[in-house]
Amino acid sequence: MLAGLAGALGDLAGRGLARHYKGAAPAPLPAPWALRSSLLGLAATAGLTVMIFSARALLALPAHPAVAALLSTGQGGLVGVECAAFALAAGALRLRQPGLSVLPLLAVILAEAIRAHPEGLVPVAGALLSVVHVLPAVMWAGMLVYALRAAIAWREDPAAMRGLVRLHANAAVWLFAVVVLTGVVSALVLVPLGALLSTGYGIMVIVKAVLVAAVAGAAIAGRAWLGRVPDPAQSAAPARATRLECYGLAAVLAATAVLTVLTPPATPARGDTARAAHATRTTWRAGQSTGVSRPPGVSRPPG
Repeated sequence: MLAGLAGALGDLAGRGLARHYKGAAPAPLPAPWALRSSLLGLAATAGLTVMIFSARALLALPAHPAVAALLSTGQGGLVGVECAAFALAAGALRLRQPGLSVLPLLAVILAEAIRAHPEGLVPVAGALLSVVHVLPAVMWAGMLVYALRAAIAWREDPAAMRGLVRLHANAAVWLFAVVVLTGVVSALVLVPLGALLSTGYGIMVIVKAVLVAAVAGAAIAGRAWLGRVPDPAQSAAPARATRLECYGLAAVLAATAVLTVLTPPATPARGDTARAAHATRTTWRAGQSTGVSRPPGVSRPPG
């Protein structure tokens, strides 16, 4: 789903950015992949929607907490919203109206932000944090893929290719800064420092941080090459660094997808669980006030 979102929204942004190149284009810009990316996102969310709404019976069986939370909360409806938004975006792109596809794609990001872990800990502010994190991340990834495709199309003109990569690099700096800042804040909210190395979620956060650092290294290398005097022998170096950055971002998106199915250490009890615990404590205290002893095998509830 994230790959489809990055390929659709980021591809449109990357093509729009490439059109701001001031020099003479040595070749036409590549055709956008936004439609096929929207169809990819549609297929992913449709599959997840079918799985959720056809697997309600799993609630009666012992299941992983992440599966139970997905099936028992309103996340199924949010996935359905994402599926419908991808369908609307694909329809607009099929009708050659890319501007109309932006709003449904932004709706996907909003729905995904509401489904994300920070929203469960800090309502409203958590969703806003996820929006500010996911939006620049998918734009960065999609714009990078388009910049690489455009650089390959313009490889016969090294000067134009360097100018195009420089245009993308200038935008990527700001996107990267926002992604890193919001990612650090999300990690601090979701993972206590003591659980960073002792939980699967914390370890995956570290893996993602290492991947982001590697992507940043490739981006810095590309900018360093862009700042040098043009050398015909190394005319493909910026595109090579951009390709490495693209592979690294694909790995970052994969790590992000894994984090969405893991339970963060700081996740509080859900509303149903909290209400059940409150009812148990109320019943216990009522029994204590009337002198009724607890049944055998029932322990005193916490709190």
